[in-house]
Amino acid sequence: MNYAILVDGDRVARVKSDDAVRTWISTYREEHAEDDPAAAHVQILQQGAFWWISGGKLIDRERFF
Repeated sequence: MNYAILVDGDRVARVKSDDAVRTWISTYREEHAEDDPAAAHVQILQQGAFWWISGGKLIDRERFF
């Protein structure tokens, strides 16, 4: 499954696995320990086969903690 990672609505990364999302969020949380430790500004958009038609599916970021 492919994912787009957004911060404040802007795509900052594309990853291809759940583990890659976990790694990205972990790194983000370490880098933003003072200003966004809960990664509240992060959104995970799951992109399936027809994501350009449906827009993808917003996934709860806490699933990857």
